[in-house]
Amino acid sequence: MDNFNIIDPNFSTNNTFRYHISLQLMLKGFSFCIFDTSVQKYIALRHYKFDKISSYSSFFKKFQEILDNDELLNNNYKSVKVIFASQRETLVPLPLFENKNINKYFYFNQTEEKNEDILFNNLKNADAVNIFSIPSKFTKLLKNKYNNINFYHQSSPFIENALIENKNQKFEHKVYVYNYEDFFDIIVITPQKLLLYNSFKCQNENDFIYYIMNVFEQLNLNPAQTPVFLMGNITKLSAYNEVMKKFISKIYFKKNSNNFDYSYVFNQIPEHYFLNLLNLYQCE
Repeated sequence: MDNFNIIDPNFSTNNTFRYHISLQLMLKGFSFCIFDTSVQKYIALRHYKFDKISSYSSFFKKFQEILDNDELLNNNYKSVKVIFASQRETLVPLPLFENKNINKYFYFNQTEEKNEDILFNNLKNADAVNIFSIPSKFTKLLKNKYNNINFYHQSSPFIENALIENKNQKFEHKVYVYNYEDFFDIIVITPQKLLLYNSFKCQNENDFIYYIMNVFEQLNLNPAQTPVFLMGNITKLSAYNEVMKKFISKIYFKKNSNNFDYSYVFNQIPEHYFLNLLNLYQCE
């Protein structure tokens, strides 16, 4: 994914008191978008691509530099939400969740690492709690930078928005795939509930289709009938999409949510590229 920098001409630093900002951090890049809450419209988005960063220590230095020097990040915003994208996450059914056991739930599925904060998101529509980790130096830096800030795992807006937009609709199953640089998230839903969420390491198109077809087989989904909606770092001409077309009949690139308006400058970006970031505002 390339660097992007789009700003509506009507953006004003005098109005940031009514703007919301959403940020997404991951090893391969950093993105943020700005939402004017007074008119319910997205008015800016920037994406920084990181090619040679492979550790959180080097990522932290780069992120800190951007946070200090990017003029859009140095304003007082009405509210701030942050996605930390990684595969360190576990879902717990809400009836089984107890706050005092959060570390126990998380480390049952994840290796324990030093200096990380264990956080969680309530997924109201999934009737689940999403537990995840962020290196402590990132949460400390951002809390010192911004007031009224909340943190999220990337799968939280992914899951919640899929369930919200499909409420009261009639269909059998839908599959959603969100591709990142070196892994992808996948969910399968019915109108009533989340059937499956998983995340897979992915180095090439063969990995991509292998794991997707495994999900189809596991849930006995029909590749000729079950629709798949693609999001994130994938294009219609990519090898990932081409190999999918050999096995799956109904493939769609996801569109922006109808719940918001978007400045005309957003026409420069494929709609499916930053959907988690753009949908984060409506997450609780």
